[in-house]
Amino acid sequence: MQKKVLVVDDEDLLRDLLVQTIQNSGYAVEQAKDGESAVELYKKFSPDIVIMDIVMPNIDGIQATEKILQYDSDAVIVALTSFSSAKGDDILKAGVKEVIGKPIKSADLVEIIKKHLG
Repeated sequence: MQKKVLVVDDEDLLRDLLVQTIQNSGYAVEQAKDGESAVELYKKFSPDIVIMDIVMPNIDGIQATEKILQYDSDAVIVALTSFSSAKGDDILKAGVKEVIGKPIKSADLVEIIKKHLG
């Protein structure tokens, strides 16, 4: 069965590039443009992993991570951020499995997904 990835980022161009990269690697992908949409999509899509931007409108990535983990404590969430825009400790305390910086190379993104999905 095809593994599922939820990509969450408010930057349309970056989100589209991430989705394209992940789809080309054989994963099913859903996408959200903010944390609020991410929480709702998580409940509907039940992804195997979430690639979550941190700085977003409405509900940011830290709050969305906390809400998803309240819903599913086994959720695998990887934070994607430009480190200058968010505090690393706060991100990790929220429960993400890993924090990766922007920009990220396509091959590195796919390797991170594979690492967390086993």
